[in-house]
Amino acid sequence: MAADNWGDESFAYEDRNSDDLQALRLTSLMIGLSNSKKPLSTAELRDLYYADMSEDAFAKKFQRDRKSLATCGIVVREVDRTGEGALWALDADATFAADASLSIEDATLIDVVCMPLANDPSFPYRDELTLALAKVNRSYTTVVATRDASEAGAFDVRLAELVGALQNRHPITATYQAKSAGEKNYTLALLGSFGMRDNTYFVACDYDRRSRQLSGSPRTFRLDRFGKVKPLVSQTYQIPADFSVSDYVRLPFQLGPTVCTASFLVPQPPNSPDLTPEARRAIASYGSLSKDKRTWSADVSNLDAAATWAIDVELVPQSPSQLADSYKKRLSAAATLQPTSQEEAPAKADSRSRRTGRRGRKGGLLEARQLSALVGALDREGSTLSADVVARRLGCSQDHAKHLLSMLVDASDDKSLYRLPLLPADDMSKTILMFRTLAGRPLRLTRTESAALISALGHAGVTPDDPLFAKLARGLVARPLQDDLPNDASPKADASTPEADVLRVCSQAIARGCALAFDYVSSLSGQHTHRMVLPKGVDHSNGSWYLDAFDLSRGGARTFRLDHMTNLQLAQGATRTQPPKLAPEADAPKQVSFVLLDPSLVDAFHWNQTSFTPLPSGHVLAHCTYFGGNWLPRRLAACGNAIATSDAALCEAIRSYASRLLV
Repeated sequence: MAADNWGDESFAYEDRNSDDLQALRLTSLMIGLSNSKKPLSTAELRDLYYADMSEDAFAKKFQRDRKSLATCGIVVREVDRTGEGALWALDADATFAADASLSIEDATLIDVVCMPLANDPSFPYRDELTLALAKVNRSYTTVVATRDASEAGAFDVRLAELVGALQNRHPITATYQAKSAGEKNYTLALLGSFGMRDNTYFVACDYDRRSRQLSGSPRTFRLDRFGKVKPLVSQTYQIPADFSVSDYVRLPFQLGPTVCTASFLVPQPPNSPDLTPEARRAIASYGSLSKDKRTWSADVSNLDAAATWAIDVELVPQSPSQLADSYKKRLSAAATLQPTSQEEAPAKADSRSRRTGRRGRKGGLLEARQLSALVGALDREGSTLSADVVARRLGCSQDHAKHLLSMLVDASDDKSLYRLPLLPADDMSKTILMFRTLAGRPLRLTRTESAALISALGHAGVTPDDPLFAKLARGLVARPLQDDLPNDASPKADASTPEADVLRVCSQAIARGCALAFDYVSSLSGQHTHRMVLPKGVDHSNGSWYLDAFDLSRGGARTFRLDHMTNLQLAQGATRTQPPKLAPEADAPKQVSFVLLDPSLVDAFHWNQTSFTPLPSGHVLAHCTYFGGNWLPRRLAACGNAIATSDAALCEAIRSYASRLLV
């Protein structure tokens, strides 16, 4: 399976490490077993794929490869036995998608609706969802939804191990570093997961390997504090019938022992559109609302954190007095904030370093899972894979996408009996299946991929009685859908709310490449306007959905909250191929930078695509693109005197917001 030379850039693809060789062997096995007209004997498999191994080494390696292929969704079974040994073939029903699978439009809409969750760092199944969508939408010549390719959006090996163990009910051994404590070793049974403020959490209890029993009370663990994670695949457990992960979801100020119960003044009415989405969800899901619906009460573990949260979500604390005082103290500091350069920022800071965690190597198994999805797209003559689209769909670099295409070109047995007839470009920017003598077949989703897709559709308000679920059950999921329900407690859209319908119409506009008209209520001024836009994509952020679009009437990029949009209509007169007007200079988005003097504030809020850079002083430098609205001023006002910025206009916005709340 040595690499061939492909043009002047072939050197970039010739060197294969051990992970590449594993992925190459697994992909070659898949192609060979998929295209063989008869089962392959043990001797044939060894001769074709393991010729340089001893008998014992081959036996062990093949069994490990079978398990790895199953993780990719490819089930290899012993189908018969002769005097010369076992015969092996793919279980077609468990491996391949049925013919009655999704239409191209169905697959595209699912891609548009679900991909924002793959970019949401609080969505526990984000990596599995990316791999699921790579199988659902098999078009790799154009892209309508993109996975974040930044380091923050990179695949996390720990997350894959954790969600796989949770879905398959395998206990784990793990190292974990709690806040302000040293690293400890745990053996855990994972019970559920949820997301909050750009972090993923798992609820788990101790597991006794000897008795194979759960012990102790469930506790909450944060993803980025896990170190090494290893599933115990030889053991399984049952989640208690009375367990509900929702019971362990907390507001940011409720993490830890309860110190008091606080009350907050509620704007009237409680479901007012002026109420922030975070406040609306908190009042609906946590604590208790008074009979007159004028005050809301909730348990508090950290008074300062509760004061910060209240400013950010625009709720006014009434009691206890310590909470009200902390709230006013932060606002008073924000109300007098003056421009300060980074060099003038106080030297003293909380220098505790944030644990970023170990993402681990991508590994051959991840590459094999990516390759298996791409092989499934090469199912007919002329099927084309573009490296650019692969990179944007999988959230990887262009170099890695080209590397994957080169692996597909090289994937073959040692005798070249089973090699896809691919014609690659010299620079490996794309490859085409020339004819269908050998080809791939679309794959079913694995159990964890199914759970990821089901959870993502739930976020978008697509319920199990939707016809889309019936198509998934017939064509893409290898077992009944109810067997793959995720045990997560992330907030989901209500299918009965207008937001779910708005999301569907926006997704149709994006998938079809047409313009969209709608009425919009500004969250800043309350002004009602009619808009005509060219949609670019939808985003999911901290439980809310947004539309990114080019506003034709204003000639600039804008972001719209879906729950502020009504009377949507697909417009036939304009499409994304129509060149938009250039945005006036005044409409260009503003680049904002500020310094957080307390690094813990990075985790205290959802920062809307803000980048953070630790500074030698112990402070954190933040950069973001600001399109307007009050989200940034109120968030920075909540920081009190723990921020510094030289931006005079931003300081004025913070002072104005804080002063308004102090009245």
